[in-house]
Amino acid sequence: MKHILLALILMSTTVMAEEEVVSVDFVADSYAYCVEYAQGEENTENAILQCVNAELEASGYKRFKSVKEIKDFIKKK
Repeated sequence: MKHILLALILMSTTVMAEEEVVSVDFVADSYAYCVEYAQGEENTENAILQCVNAELEASGYKRFKSVKEIKDFIKKK
């Protein structure tokens, strides 16, 4: 019973983290870093998207589907 309760608590914590709204500043900083990181890559846009999404996932946020979606989000600033 304790194991089931512990599993439920851990799952709810993960869901709560994914529902938090990421700040525009965090996304903008990640995007700027990833643009520099992806310079010279064959598929720059894909490299930027993967880089930003890795930063977001490491912090418990949801991923973006495209670079356009990232840029639109940053424009909210």
